[in-house]
Amino acid sequence: MTLDEIRQFLEDTNKLLLTTHESPDGDGLGAEYALCEAFLQLGKEICVLNAEIPSSKYAFIDKKGLLKTLGIDAEYPQDLNEWTLVVLDTEPTNIGSISETVLNECRDVVVIDHHKPKTNINYRGWLAPESSSTCEMVFQIIDDMKLKIRKDMAVALYAGIVYDTGSFIYPKTQAQTFRIAENLVSKGVIPNEIYTKLYESKSAGALICQSLVTSTMSLRDNGRVGVQIMPRETLIASGAVYDETQEIVNIPLQCSDVRASVFLKENKQGIRRCSIRSKGEVDCAAIAHTFGGGGHKTAAGFKFVDSFEEILEKILDAIHNYLT
Repeated sequence: MTLDEIRQFLEDTNKLLLTTHESPDGDGLGAEYALCEAFLQLGKEICVLNAEIPSSKYAFIDKKGLLKTLGIDAEYPQDLNEWTLVVLDTEPTNIGSISETVLNECRDVVVIDHHKPKTNINYRGWLAPESSSTCEMVFQIIDDMKLKIRKDMAVALYAGIVYDTGSFIYPKTQAQTFRIAENLVSKGVIPNEIYTKLYESKSAGALICQSLVTSTMSLRDNGRVGVQIMPRETLIASGAVYDETQEIVNIPLQCSDVRASVFLKENKQGIRRCSIRSKGEVDCAAIAHTFGGGGHKTAAGFKFVDSFEEILEKILDAIHNYLT
């Protein structure tokens, strides 16, 4: 679908259920909030329902309490078969515990996403891998609808763009990204306030956790790959919240010789995930896809059940193929 086609589809649909991926982040949440507010302006029945509670650091995005979590502060609409599911910032199999119900019972499913799609997944929607963020795409949809972007919507969209561009430094940041950011700032967004809320609001436990994790750092493949590991015992001992550890993966990339970074981590429930980052030579999304995950060329991730040692060797082999 094109921008015009997704805009027309959404305008013609009356009951819309919005959701995003597991461990919802600034981009997914910002896109949900702004799109929800836009649809409310059109008088549509609208519901935002996620499988997992977002980190408290994103609370400022949800000014009106529109973002709900299944089983915590919301349940499915009783007439779910009359609703269209709109999946934001991911593909439909990555929306967590709600996936089986909503994918089987909603009358239709569309996707709005800027990640590189998996080749074996078929779904309708507006996919724009060249976009910096899903919030950038949602801005375009709302702008195309000629709807007013109020300050709270602007804050949500700007936060999502800042988060997914690493404060406007990641490769997919483009001239359009800055034009949209300027537009949002003109609507009342204060950039340094957003930066503080996203990156300068961690707990003391998060700093302790970062110190413990970086002490595990090793350099592999002739110093070109940085590896860090965080078992659940480290997370528990530090007192940090799992979501506060997301940026740790970027630390090895501060070294000029390091071309890729691997962060193997485990939450308090024992669920293991791998985050991969690179400076461009290594296609992180392609590697993540082989393990059932996804993402961008320079940033991707996936879940795994192997031991840290077993999965690490597989990942290092995959990365090495790009560095030879």
